[in-house]
Amino acid sequence: METPARVNGEILHLWLRLLGWQVETGRDGDHCVGVGAHLRHDGSTLRIGGCARNEAELALQLFEQAMQTFERTCDRAYRQLTAA
Repeated sequence: METPARVNGEILHLWLRLLGWQVETGRDGDHCVGVGAHLRHDGSTLRIGGCARNEAELALQLFEQAMQTFERTCDRAYRQLTAA
């Protein structure tokens, strides 16, 4: 039987792609591993990575890291703008 997309992480991977992240996942023994990169408008690259027991956990880790990275980036830009 096939696992529903919402359970195995496909939806979170789709959201990451829609948000501009390039994500690659694979297996390393018994673990799922993944890395992601997001090219910013200024030419810099944001990076995320994770390791988990299954695809769903890995997808959640990567999605949470991406959102935290965006939040930090936006907070930094906001502080710079308000300081100017």
